[in-house]
Amino acid sequence: MVNLDDAVRLLRVKRSELLDQLQAVDSALAALGGPGVAVTTTPGGRAAEAEEKASSGVVPTKLKSPRMLSDEHKHALNEGRRRARHSKAVAAGFAREMLESPQLTPAAADGGRPRLVKRPGK
Repeated sequence: MVNLDDAVRLLRVKRSELLDQLQAVDSALAALGGPGVAVTTTPGGRAAEAEEKASSGVVPTKLKSPRMLSDEHKHALNEGRRRARHSKAVAAGFAREMLESPQLTPAAADGGRPRLVKRPGK
């Protein structure tokens, strides 16, 4: 089992240091006395009450739903990547150039007739 006591102790020490820094910043702001300055220090060092007051003003943010690509879009992206890889291979001399439409072969392009046809003798 993992011993988390050291991590918890380290985090508590860091928290107390940060609270001290926050108190110093608040006292500096109070000394400046500018309009709209909110001081979170409390007399007697009641940090728990100050934390409750600070956390009560927090407004939850609204998360947007994750965007999903349609299957057609995913397929088009994959097809584009495949064509790009193939173009690089052709440029390097490792592959042959593709036809414009892989579904149509030259034999099927002219109505489905075969390219080589025997002609009747004369």
